[in-house]
Amino acid sequence: RYRRLYNKSLPTVLVAEEAHTFIKRYREDSENQDVAAVCCQVFEKIAREGRKFGLGMVISSQRPSELSPTVLSQCNTFLLHRISNDKDQEQVHKMVPDNLRGLLRELPSLPSQHAILMGWASELPVLVKMKNLTKEQQPHSDDPDFWDVWTRKDADGKLVERTANWEAVVKEWQQN
Repeated sequence: RYRRLYNKSLPTVLVAEEAHTFIKRYREDSENQDVAAVCCQVFEKIAREGRKFGLGMVISSQRPSELSPTVLSQCNTFLLHRISNDKDQEQVHKMVPDNLRGLLRELPSLPSQHAILMGWASELPVLVKMKNLTKEQQPHSDDPDFWDVWTRKDADGKLVERTANWEAVVKEWQQN
């Protein structure tokens, strides 16, 4: 619509977070044309043809082995964080040129907030460190601190009474 109104393209980037949930690898047989496969086919078309219309994609996933090979083949820059799963490492090895594969040995041991940037966005592969976010900007997705919970201590080391209403928990699980 913008293109028709103003006779120029409006560059747009579509960000797909946790992309393995809806850009999933699927078999192309006639029996497997469920909603998930159709959804994936739409993203494959965007990945293949979107650039003509000024539409780019950023795909984020912790499981590259579960992503559509068609979409992955259209990616030109990779920001690779720690990957320890063998299948996912294998997929990443397939996506990068032979001369850069040695660098990928570092993936399982990358510290938090570190990644390897490679592709069109960087002439040479580069190890990058992500900036710290302020507390307000951070997502509410921290892993629970099991040790503190198990030892019944809070973040300051003070003893805390932790109880659980297991009946309520079970009831909640059964409703979902």
